[in-house]
Amino acid sequence: MSQSDAVHPDAAHPGAVPNTTTRSSTVTDGVHFVQGPAVNWIIVEGELGPILIDTGYPGDGAAVTATLGTLGYAVEDVQAILLTHGHGDHIGNAAFIAGLADCDVLAARDEIPNVRRDVLEQVGLADVQPHLERPGVATWLNHAVEAGGLEVVPPTAVMAVEAVPELRGALGVEIRPIPLPGHTRGHLGFLLVEHGVLVAGDALITAHPTSPHDGPQLLPEMFHGDLQRARQSLTKLAGLPASIVLPGHGPAFFGSPAQAAAEALAFGSAF
Repeated sequence: MSQSDAVHPDAAHPGAVPNTTTRSSTVTDGVHFVQGPAVNWIIVEGELGPILIDTGYPGDGAAVTATLGTLGYAVEDVQAILLTHGHGDHIGNAAFIAGLADCDVLAARDEIPNVRRDVLEQVGLADVQPHLERPGVATWLNHAVEAGGLEVVPPTAVMAVEAVPELRGALGVEIRPIPLPGHTRGHLGFLLVEHGVLVAGDALITAHPTSPHDGPQLLPEMFHGDLQRARQSLTKLAGLPASIVLPGHGPAFFGSPAQAAAEALAFGSAF
């Protein structure tokens, strides 16, 4: 597993405080996992070019561009953007990148209204306020605001992943969408079939500023649309053929999705 640290001076969105550091890991041939200060994204190298899974906060824009650059790609080379869900820390640069690359943005059909901001299924200040005294919550909130979480420009042209019958042909790599609703109604995971990797998004994380726990877990309840459904979705991971799990927050988990899910269900969430 190769790793590199990078410093990126400018954000793609001038209203956001730019991300200054990322940690990029090649977890297996052609799959690159990038940890920003608060959220992750993944670059998958397909036969047709790179595919981006999630896009960070607006303030991560230059970092996303730079991590593509370290692999020899320009933003214009991106073939498609796959979104696990429509929260601002995952869609923050989707419109910007899709506009430059002239590529499709794909999400679950049920998630498209959230991605487009036709509805807003996301934690709000009223949900956060009762927990501001908890360790890490104020720090997380300040970062979310500074990184442009309130200034997200959503992509307006979003295609339902269910409408693409053969993703292998469209993307140049076999990626299987895995419905994992609960965090949001249309949350997806993505199984990278040829690589033995599961991209879990926020269905399962391994660390977060609001949690004192390190390891597979659920985000605190305030972040979920339906916590019980999110728990039920973890049971779907048991039979998936993967040996690496890439979460939306926290480091990669090297083990099976079944093992990660069992640990997450055993711990639950921080509050």
